[in-house]
Amino acid sequence: MGVAHGALEFSSVVAWDGETGGLVRTGSGKEFRVDMPVDFGGKGRYACPDEVFLASVGGCLLTTFLFIRRKMHIHLKSLRITVRGTVEPLGPEGFRVTKIRAHMDVVVGEGEGTLGDRCAELTRDYCHISRTLEDAIKLEVSWTVEER
Repeated sequence: MGVAHGALEFSSVVAWDGETGGLVRTGSGKEFRVDMPVDFGGKGRYACPDEVFLASVGGCLLTTFLFIRRKMHIHLKSLRITVRGTVEPLGPEGFRVTKIRAHMDVVVGEGEGTLGDRCAELTRDYCHISRTLEDAIKLEVSWTVEER
């Protein structure tokens, strides 16, 4: 699945909003907001960084699947990725993400179940964000494929 690219560089700037969160500006000019959860003294107005982190894992799996699906000419009917993470207290050292579980619910055209399964397997193997994390965090990627 090689892609003819050299190193890619991405950036974000996060600026405090004067309250309990901030405005994120990506290098490509996109914006979104983050906030501290209420449980930690924040206002909980926007997604917390942990949710954004998990969304990044799910987003990478999604876009990787879509890239591979196009090359495999699969008729994708539906793709939904659920990502759950566990954050545990470590005592005086604070907290740490200890486990991430991602599940891909895939619906493909009739007779394409085997291709859909292979695409999900390749997605697990090629998603660069989940591959980066797998040495640091227990990471499980699973999937179901349905034909319609």
